[in-house]
Amino acid sequence: MEGAYVYVVQDLASGEFLCPRDGDVGFTPRLRDAGGFGDAEEAGQAGLDHCDGEFDVVRLVFVDRSLH
Repeated sequence: MEGAYVYVVQDLASGEFLCPRDGDVGFTPRLRDAGGFGDAEEAGQAGLDHCDGEFDVVRLVFVDRSLH
């Protein structure tokens, strides 16, 4: 499947997603508002730096359906 890939981080204790914006990282309860990281290593490091415990890193693909 072709498309743009991003990696998101979800804190498992709170269920919230990391939300990187303008050089800072916050949290959001909505996947839609979560910020994407460029690669899995960057996302994993952000999880280590900002989550208090366990977290998931998930790769998402964005497909432009207007081309189909």
